[in-house]
Order: sequence, then C-alpha cells, then structure tokens
Amino acid sequence: MAFNISSYTLNSFRFPFLATLSHPFTKYCVNNYIIPGTFLFAYVWNMISFLLTEQVYSPADIVVFVISFLFGFVLFILVALFYFFRTNKDIHRMFGVRPQQPEKDELIHKMYRKRHESWKNPNLVREQRDWYVETYLSHLFRIRRVRAVRHYKKEMLRNVFRQNHRNAGIFSIVSIISLLGLGFFREVPFLMIPAGASIFLLLTMFIMLPIPLYSVFKGWAPVIFLVFIVALNFFYSYDIFNNLNKVYGLNYGTQKATYDNKRLNEFASHTDTTESDFKAMIETLNKWRLKNLKTTLEKNEKPKFVIVCTSGGGLRSSLWTFHALQQADSILHGDLLKHIALITGSSGGMIGAAYLRELYWQNLSGKKHNIYSRNYLTDISKDILNSVAFSIATSDWFLSLQRVTYDNVAYNKDRGLMFEKRLDENLGHVFSGKRLCDYKVVESEAIVPMMIFSPTMVNDGRKLIVSSLPVSFLTRNEKKNNLNLVPLNDGVEFSRFFREQGASNIFFTSVLRMSSTFPYVTPIVSLPSEPPIEIMDAGMRDNYGIEVALKYLYVFRNWIATNTSGVVIVQIRDRHKEFPIDKNPSPTMMDALARPLGSFYGNLFSMQDFTQNQALEYVGSWFDGQIDVIDFQLKNEELPDKISLSWHLTNQEKAKVINSINLPENRASIDRLRKLFN
Repeated sequence: MAFNISSYTLNSFRFPFLATLSHPFTKYCVNNYIIPGTFLFAYVWNMISFLLTEQVYSPADIVVFVISFLFGFVLFILVALFYFFRTNKDIHRMFGVRPQQPEKDELIHKMYRKRHESWKNPNLVREQRDWYVETYLSHLFRIRRVRAVRHYKKEMLRNVFRQNHRNAGIFSIVSIISLLGLGFFREVPFLMIPAGASIFLLLTMFIMLPIPLYSVFKGWAPVIFLVFIVALNFFYSYDIFNNLNKVYGLNYGTQKATYDNKRLNEFASHTDTTESDFKAMIETLNKWRLKNLKTTLEKNEKPKFVIVCTSGGGLRSSLWTFHALQQADSILHGDLLKHIALITGSSGGMIGAAYLRELYWQNLSGKKHNIYSRNYLTDISKDILNSVAFSIATSDWFLSLQRVTYDNVAYNKDRGLMFEKRLDENLGHVFSGKRLCDYKVVESEAIVPMMIFSPTMVNDGRKLIVSSLPVSFLTRNEKKNNLNLVPLNDGVEFSRFFREQGASNIFFTSVLRMSSTFPYVTPIVSLPSEPPIEIMDAGMRDNYGIEVALKYLYVFRNWIATNTSGVVIVQIRDRHKEFPIDKNPSPTMMDALARPLGSFYGNLFSMQDFTQNQALEYVGSWFDGQIDVIDFQLKNEELPDKISLSWHLTNQEKAKVINSINLPENRASIDRLRKLFN
C-alpha cells in the first residue's frame, strides 16, 4: 500500500483520465498490482520454503500460517481501500460532471494513427510529459479503453488529484504515527514482531515520508525535504535530537573525563599504580595455584595455566563458546573450569563464556545448577534480533522519546536497552542487577576465572580494557634497556579512567554489549568524556583475544613459568584457521570497483589470524615453559555450512553449531585436553 500510495501521489498527474473515473485510487491500485503482487508471491514462496526447511512445523501448520498471513494482508488492504473509497472524490463527485459512458469512449490506436496521419483526434492531445496509455483494468478481469479528457478543464482535473493527494498525505501521517507509536509498546511480548517485518516497516516509513510533503508542496517537495535534512543535521548536535547511546550504571551527570594524549601519558607514567596492580594480581594467582594444587597434590604436579580466547560472531559464537567449554569441562570432570585463570575475546563468544561462568559461580554458591544441561543451550541460542530490529524500526531512527532511570540517572530507552533486557530474559535473569564490581571479590579470590573485555575505541583504534580487577599493567609498555623509542599507549583502563563517573557500577550486561557492538545493529556506545569516547565491537581490533592474552602472559611470565606446568591456550573460533582461498574470478567492472574495500573487510579476521599466529610463534623466545594451543573450530566456511552472523539463529543453524563439537578436529582437541590433564 505504501508503494501504491507514494507512486499514485507522484505519478497520478501523468494519467489525467484517472480523475474522470469513479474511485481513481482504487483503479490505480488494480492497474498497479504487478509489482506488489510479484513481491507478495516471492515473500510467501520464501516463507513456505523456509518453514519447510526448518522442519519444525507440519505442512498443515504451514498452511494455517500462510492463510493467516494472507488474511491479515487482505484485511489491511480492504481497510486502506475503504478509507480512500470513502474520502477520495472523482470529477463527478466534486463538480457534478457526468463522465461519458464506456461504450462511447473514443480512442485512436497508435498503429491506426500512424496509418492516418492526416486525421487527428483533438481529444487525444497530450502534454509531452504524460505517459501514453490506451487501456486500463476497470476490474481485475475487465479491460476498458482510456477516455478522452481534452474536453475537461485542466483545473478541474488538478483539483481532483489535489484532493486525493491530501487524503494520501493524511493516511501516510496517521500510518507513520501509528508505526512510531508501536515503539512505546516494544517491551510487550505480544506486540513483538519478527526482525524481517521490522525491516519492512522501516523501509515502508521511508517510502511514505515524502507523500505528505508532496501533497502540500508539490514541486517544492524535494527542496523542502533537503532543507529538512540540513536542519536535522544541524540540530543533531543537540542532546535532545542526538540519540547518544549510553551504558547503564555509568554516571553521565558528573564532570566528564578528559581524553587526550597528555592524560594518557599521565596514566602510563604512574609506575606505583602499575606495581600495586601487579602485586595484587600475583596474590590472585597464588590463590588460583592453591585451589588447583588440591587436585594435583598426590601426583606432585604443578597445575596447567589455562587461558580461554573466544572469537566474536554474534549468536553463533555465544552458542558455540558455551557448548565447547561445557562439553570439554564435562569430559574432564570439571577440571577445565577450575584451571581457567583468564577468559578474553570479543562479542558473542564472551557472552557465551560469561553465561557459563555465571552458572558455575552460582553452582559453587549452592544453587545446584547442572551446568552440563542441554537446556542452557536453548537459552543461550534464543533470539535477540527481533527486539533490537523492532526498536530500530519504531523508535531509534529519529527521536527517542522514552527514558529509563537507573541510580537517579536518566538514559534513552533504545535498542541498546532492548538488547540487554532480551539477553537477560533469555538467560533466565542470571545477570539481573549485576554490576561489574560484583565480580571483584570472586575474581580476586580465584573462585571463578577472570574476564577481561577489550572493546575498540572508534576515536583512535585503542582498546578499552574493562575488568573488575585493576589491570593497569595491560595498558603500559615495559621499558627495555636495549630499546630506545617513544612508547605508544594502545589501551585505556576503563575502571581508572572513568573512576569519577562510577565505572565500577556499570551493569555487567552493558559491558557485554560494549564488547558486542556490531555497527548499526546495536548502537555505538558513547562514554562520558571530552571528547566523547565511542565504543565498537572488540572484534575490530582483536577478534580472538590473543593480544590481551599474550600481554597478560608476558607480564606474569616469570610467575607462570615457576608455578605451573605450562600454559594451555584454548581458542574457541567461529571459523576454521585454514579458510578457503578466494578463486578470484575475472571481475566485472563493478566487482573491480568493489574488490579493494571488499577484500579489506572480507580478510580483516584473516589478517588478524596471521598477525596473532606470528605473535604466538615468538612466545617461545621470552617464555620459559610449555605452551599448548588447542583450537575448537566451528564449521562455517562455505554453503551449505554457512551460519549467519546475526543475533538470530534458525533451528538448522543451531543444530550445525551444536553438532560441530563432533567434527574430527574438535574431538582431537578434546583428546589433547585429556592427555594434558591426565
């Protein structure tokens, strides 16, 4: 209907005969059904194909779904047509002019006129811009000839179209307001619609936006629209129009932190702080050692120091990381989670690891979770995209009118909040109310593994190091006597940099979201600094967490070499290390233009792999101990094994992720873990 209304508003003047017909807009829709009809057919066809492929519903259920969809479609079309049927007027209803009877219509066929150039019908004199039409559908199965309109006054025809356009503008405004109004109910599950429908709603609004402008301003509409865009761009600098996304729990009302190179250098020069953090971490490592010596005392062996590095990749990585760690720990009878000292990585992988760690902690606290239950696989793989996309379509794209208050601080209610709420609901509210500081004691006492998040700072590409424990040693470069250079600080410690803004009180779900900020889907996070620090996905800089892990390993290399029997780096990847090589077929001109940028983005994670693999090879030169790198790899390279990078997984995709643990290379990785832990 948006397509029909917008095209009627913009093009009806090209068909002046429409004004002489009864119910001109209805006639226009009947004659304009090919494109919408083709779209509807393709949509239903793909809907059926998808549901059959999922193998969840019976053919009878699918038939009911399709009939219900078509019923709703027809119902809305009838409501819309009823509105135009009652409000739109033709030339007869406006001026009382009786149109000619269909059988008396005069029309000279194009080929006939070419043969009789000497005879001209004055009724067919057309403006040069009009599109030539000979016949039209008066009903779906009835073709009639176009009526001559030369004998009508042009002003009468224009008035008919103006009146129709005003009605179209009113309908468009009401529709847009209705769609935006749905945003106020985005937290009501009953009104939550699929992400695909949300995308179509958003595109529908973009189609309908020009209609009211054109209905009022006609030819001036493009100019008015351009002025509107320029004005919106200007006012966007003001907070009321700029929907800056904020993380929850952080205080944006206090004085903003100064972000410049001078302040970064000041933080880097505080050697006392770094030394204090180093000593505190040594105490934590000693507690980790004592905890794990209990299981190896009889064999008089030092424990293995386990670091988990997990990759990003949306919901597929969340499910894969959780499942891989769950299976490995189950086979090792709980030894893996006990020995993990550090978890780092990005995006969805960190969400899966955080969920398993939280269940592990609650189990130790007496809540008696069976952390090996398959029910948790169902929870971690539940949809998040629908609520996020619905918020984008109805609220986030222009002006956020809703607010939510935490700790007497007001925040925009946007798709960032919807992401966190949906994630917490899916996971049984295990993170509900949890702050970053709530993990400080259990991490410092080595009760649960330490987690270090490293989202990327858009401003300059640095890492924002987020941890419940002080980790300034990860942001400072160690001086060497035989190396003379100006050091470059590549990280900012979140807890210290934003101490005055209450960094330790940030919600843990906000920390997870900061590390998983995929462009456009989840909003770029703005932090209370001057200039504002903007945060994106950790995968832009370190998708596999290897940089943070090696920096940590380097800082504590002497303690680890002395007190452990070696390091085990468990790398959980959402793709294979050995990826298929691009065949690079002879490109078209468009391919040649797109290839430089496309190749850079397409090979971004591969380039990280090469760089980090090289860094791992150099570890042997400065670490005096055994290092084993064990990979758990998701089969996700080419069709039909490709799994979507999204916050939604189909049932087939979930099954592919879960079954990947049985791949020969992953079974071999579990066997290697068995040998390492005896």
